[in-house]
Amino acid sequence: MKIALAGMAHESNTFNKLTTGLDSFNLASGESFRTSGKTFITATAIYNELTDAGADVVPIYFARAIPSGTVKRVAYEYIKAQIIAGLSKNGPWDAVCLALHGSMAAEGEPDPEGDLLISIRQITGFDIPIVCALDMHATITERMVFLSNGYAAFRTAPHIDEKETGIRAAKILLKSLKENKKTINAFIKIPILVSGEQSETRVDPAKTLFKSLDLYDKEPNVLCTSYTMGFPWADSPHGGAGALVTGWADNKEELEVLAKKMAAEFWNKRSEFTFSTEAMTPDEAVSKALETTEYPLIISDSADNPTAGASQDTTQFLKKMIDNNIRNAVYTCIADPEAYDECTTHQIGDTFKLTFGGAFSEKEEEKITLEVKLINFADYENTEYVILQSKDVTFTLSEKRCATYKPETLRNLGLKPEKFNIIGIKAGYLSPEYMAIAKKNILALTQGDTALELKNLPYKITPRPIYPLDPDMKFDASASENK
Repeated sequence: MKIALAGMAHESNTFNKLTTGLDSFNLASGESFRTSGKTFITATAIYNELTDAGADVVPIYFARAIPSGTVKRVAYEYIKAQIIAGLSKNGPWDAVCLALHGSMAAEGEPDPEGDLLISIRQITGFDIPIVCALDMHATITERMVFLSNGYAAFRTAPHIDEKETGIRAAKILLKSLKENKKTINAFIKIPILVSGEQSETRVDPAKTLFKSLDLYDKEPNVLCTSYTMGFPWADSPHGGAGALVTGWADNKEELEVLAKKMAAEFWNKRSEFTFSTEAMTPDEAVSKALETTEYPLIISDSADNPTAGASQDTTQFLKKMIDNNIRNAVYTCIADPEAYDECTTHQIGDTFKLTFGGAFSEKEEEKITLEVKLINFADYENTEYVILQSKDVTFTLSEKRCATYKPETLRNLGLKPEKFNIIGIKAGYLSPEYMAIAKKNILALTQGDTALELKNLPYKITPRPIYPLDPDMKFDASASENK
């Protein structure tokens, strides 16, 4: 069995005006993707599962970037060209397996995954199977349903099952090849927008819904079931969640019945998708920080979450912490390349006035000037940081956008998160690592590209009606057509 393996993953926040260029992607060709640490976990799991089964797996090309704004068309076309060139050069193939995200948006192309699949089918034809691994927050399109023979999506939020998802995708493909039978997808779009902070799988309703997939996978003629949550911070013509079933093509009607059942169960829980973490206004969050004695208290500056594609340059919550004299606090992290460069002209221990904020969003109200003390410089995961202090708040500034959802980042900068009373982070729901050290945590409902109050976002092309923007809408899963 000769199987091609490739990957393309980006979660595109169309409300972030900063476009994503090729320089934002981690890129790997051939076998080099296996030495890229934690960058390509799902693709590595697929590779290992297929090779362990005796397949000749040929890695083609892999691209993955931290969530951000719409991908520049030239960047997307370059990534696609590398994958297509590798497929053309190294074929013929018995199968193709892809590690995708599912919610990429490129300039002029709102469905890059579907577009990529079209180009792949032009090379392979429709006689060989293509199976894809997806993020839980994939936005499924009609082209994706039709052009791929199977899908496996993450089942945990926060996402801790990237490896397991890769294994499930590989097993779909192996079973199809072993039994020489064609697989097919049944998909029902569910008209609902749900943020990750309202659908953590450690609590209901997501906990029960995603646990039910283990049982549905065991039904006759079913190979894999998935709930895809869609990505709420994208104004997409394909927006919304979905129930997705992969199984044997000869049993299409059974698969469609199950997809409709799953969609109905999800829809009936729609009003239960509420914040699993205490949520409040920024002012209320600061008041809590002043009153509490449960340390550390972790506060998420939720609307500027870089791992959901925000610009990571808002300053208002940090300023509230400083202006209200929050004691023994740390805040991470604001990205501002020019401000970082300004800091490099000073020495450790210097005190000076620094202007920063709004570097990418170009919002003047985010640009602030503070008197700061330079504590240290550091680097971690290919990002340069400066550690600063204003009053009793220590905060970090980076020279480019970066992930801030794990305490390991602070530790690698020489800061011990457990030693602070208050920890402010640009994130949504807490990672398991932060949950392990938090005595209490709060979602501050700030303003930005990842605002959790979805009704405040400027949707223009997302299909309507859609819940909760249209709370009184009706939806009958049993009457919905398989896409």
